[in-house]
This record gives sequence, structure tokens and C-alpha cells, in this order.
Amino acid sequence: MSATEAPDSLLGHIIDPRVALPAWLSPHTTRLLARREAFPHALLLSGGAGAALDSLAEALAAGLLCDAPLTDGAPCGDCAACRLLAAGTHPDLLWLSPAEADEDAGRKASSQIRIEAVRQLIGTLALRPHHGATRVSVIDPAEAMNAATANALLKVLEEPPPGNVLLLLSLRPLRLLPTLRSRCLQLRVVRPEGVGWAAAVGDGSVDAPENGSSGTVDPALAELAAFLRDPAPEAAARAVWPAQRALLDALARGARLGVPAAARTAGLTLPAALDVLSRWVHDLARVQAGGTPRFLPGRATPLAKVAAEADRQGLMHMGARLAEWQRHANHPLLASLTVADILLEYRAELFPAARAA
Repeated sequence: MSATEAPDSLLGHIIDPRVALPAWLSPHTTRLLARREAFPHALLLSGGAGAALDSLAEALAAGLLCDAPLTDGAPCGDCAACRLLAAGTHPDLLWLSPAEADEDAGRKASSQIRIEAVRQLIGTLALRPHHGATRVSVIDPAEAMNAATANALLKVLEEPPPGNVLLLLSLRPLRLLPTLRSRCLQLRVVRPEGVGWAAAVGDGSVDAPENGSSGTVDPALAELAAFLRDPAPEAAARAVWPAQRALLDALARGARLGVPAAARTAGLTLPAALDVLSRWVHDLARVQAGGTPRFLPGRATPLAKVAAEADRQGLMHMGARLAEWQRHANHPLLASLTVADILLEYRAELFPAARAA
């Protein structure tokens, strides 16, 4: 549905204004576009809904840029602005993503948004919109910005030039700088239960509920859905889940956690390990305070066992440390050694008695 003309260009993203959103996403656009004149200058769309964030951002951008929006704020699909969006030539739609590979230029694909691209975006925002009164800039995904790149954007988020709307998309908002999140109105997008299980199962080998009907679901897939709080995890999330489950099994050993073996788990990347640790520590804190697990309800028993022996202050400190590590999740570090360092710190913080022994 969408594409980019060139890796270095902020322009060229194609949006078809006539494409209808899924019914479960439509209320978001209706609510936001109904107050088009009071639309937030910076909106952070987050959650584990995957490609739905892109679709929602495209629908919002189309509604904001349309010359003759409908009464509910949706794009008309026929005006000059809508035709420009469909052709990928609208001068007031800027879409910033990590650079793709370019064989002719000898450039590899990047997992990060370069600071030069953010500076180009900031320079463009200082100019007045070309076609209408509004310019929409999308950063997808926002966690692809490192600390220096995100800091460069902070001033614009705090005091954007008139006529500019920034949409930040993030599957992992905890990886963003707190100062960046605080400057945005945040909207968490979660796919409702019963929607999209067929896409999650993929090969159709598992009977899965659709539209609220009953059925059996692969237990591993069900645990991943709860872990991400998304009933339809995407292929990339399913691919790394076996490694993440192995790490969860290792964490369930509490003070007897075998760090070297856990850190060398096949297929375990640094971002995947940090996602597991962050949710595990979060649920440990909830259980220790007398609550129930939020992300790992199926592991309530091992969580309770580990929470009973974990040091409370160490647990709180580890939560803060993991939030710091999240901001470096995509750095080109050697995953196994970095994960080992983090696990050693986790074990020392939560189980100081075992360390002393």
C-alpha cells in the first residue's frame, strides 16, 4: 500500500486515501480527525499492533492533508491533495524511516534513522507547507532513532513551527527517551481479541478463533500474544519467540540462573533479550506487590517463586537499568556478551545473598 521513492528522501510515500481502515481501527481516526483544528502537534502511536500503526498513520495523514475532508474528517479521495497522496508526490507528507539498501551506491540497509535525515526533516519543518495549511511528518519507527538523533528532535517536538503535525510510530515506546515521550500525546493501539488470529497462525495448521469464535490456539503462540498484548503477533515476533521462551525458562531458575548458557541462546538478539527482561522484571514487581502478572500470566507460578526471593530494592533498580539499556537496544554491540553483562547485573541486583555466598 505504501512505498518510498528513494532511501534518502523524505518524500515519495504513497497513500491511497480511498482504502478503508479495518473496523477496529476506524474509531481512532474518527475521534482524532473530528477535531482536526485541535489535532495534537505531536502524536505517539504505540503498541504491538504491527503494520496497523502504519495504516493508522496513513489514514490520519490523508485526513489532515485532504483539501475537502468529509464531515467525519476522512479524506474525500478526489481532491488535488488526495490525488497527490495516491501518486506519492504530495509535498507536505514527509515519511522518515531507516535507509534501505542501495546496491548502486554501495550502501547497506540501516536499522537506525540517521541524524542527517532528522536534521533534513527539521530544516524542512522550518518552511511553510507547500500545498495547504498543514504538513504531516511521520517517523517510523521512532525507536530507530538513537539518543543523539532523538535529542536533535526534542526542540521541534516541544515548539513545532505552525502548521506542522508529527506522528511517531513505535512498537517499543519504552526504548524512546522519556523526554521525547513526554512531548507527545500518546495513543496505544492494541488489536482487539479475536481479530487477526489467522494472520498470526500463518500456515493455517492451527485452529484459531476468528471474530470471537471458539477454537484451539498453539500455547506458545497464545503466550506470545499475551507477552506482546497483541492477539496477532507478526512473523518477526514469532520467529524470535522460541529464543525468548528459552530465556524465560532460564530466568525462572531465580538465583540459579545460568548466565553463560542463557546469553548464548540461539537466535537471541539484544532487543529480544531486553524485551523479555523488561516484561519479566515488570511482572516480578507486580507479583511482589501482591498483584498479578500483566505480560506473562501463564508463568504466574515461577514468577511468584522468584519474586519471593528477589530483593525489592534490587528489583526496582534493575527496572530503571533496563529502561536505560532499551535506548541502546539497536546499537551494533556483540549480543551474547552484552546479554551476559545484563544478566550478571540482574542476578547480582535481585539475589545479593547468592552473590555473597
